[in-house]
Amino acid sequence: MGEQIEFPKNFNMYMSQVMEHLRQGSVVEAIDFMKKAYTIEDEDSLNVLLVSSLLQAGEYKEALQFADEKKRFYTSDEKRLLIYVEVLLENNQILQAEKHIKNKLKSQAAKYTDSWDRLDSQLTEIKKVQEDNKRKEEESIVRQLYSLASLNTLEQFAAMKGLYTLPNDRLKQLAPQLLVNPYVHPLVRATLFSLLAEREVDGTYQYLWFDKIKDVKPKDTLPVEQNPTGKLLADELDDRLFQNPSLYQLAKNEVDTLLLMLYPFEDKVIIPGEEKAWLSSILMTIDPTFEAGKRKENEKFGHILRWVEKIHSELLRFE
Repeated sequence: MGEQIEFPKNFNMYMSQVMEHLRQGSVVEAIDFMKKAYTIEDEDSLNVLLVSSLLQAGEYKEALQFADEKKRFYTSDEKRLLIYVEVLLENNQILQAEKHIKNKLKSQAAKYTDSWDRLDSQLTEIKKVQEDNKRKEEESIVRQLYSLASLNTLEQFAAMKGLYTLPNDRLKQLAPQLLVNPYVHPLVRATLFSLLAEREVDGTYQYLWFDKIKDVKPKDTLPVEQNPTGKLLADELDDRLFQNPSLYQLAKNEVDTLLLMLYPFEDKVIIPGEEKAWLSSILMTIDPTFEAGKRKENEKFGHILRWVEKIHSELLRFE
């Protein structure tokens, strides 16, 4: 069977049920009949009644959906705007609500100043709660990141995602300890430093790079994704393996890992012009039979193979 067709005469019947349920204090039941009536005639006055009732029933998301259908209607009248702003606040639409509240508090023509003051106080309280929750969440993430050294590799990688949610002051708080901790995975250390570089954080930091402590400035360093050395290797990878997608993906993962392991000093190790040799060395570690005929040609780049082995050896420490 198809959908039931609502006849216009049903509108009055539904509205009589709405009034009856409202008189009985049965708001939820009244809302059901309001929606049925609204599908027949989406009157402005019924929309206001429906939105107000949904607000009273705690159905904030649905209240906003109906209010947004007639946004101009609500914003064109101060009394209706009060309802709309309350709906916005209950849906944590803070910026929109704040704009309307501040405009009305500044306006000499506002008639309902007490109501706007009440909403302004509600806004302040909501913002305070949000700030407290944000602070608590940040503190929880920071505590977890401080304990990275006690976590296994997979746990460290999972916790690392929290770095991206932290503001710069929190990152600067974490960096001096994490960047030199030998028990923090080198890929995590590199990710943190790359994030500092991306955000152009000031200052000089000590960085544990394999077995050496080096001084480095994030603001003077490119994020790993923007590094020209990585771009050259990626181009070489595309040229060599565009017809071998399975090997391409394996090699790409290996190249990405290698670059992170060498970061932020990869340009000191991967000498310009040696990109082909580096890629060949990487491919040989993945598939010893790949381009076997060129193995002798690549053997003269023994230092590359030693670096690849050194990187793999460092990674093995965390398995």
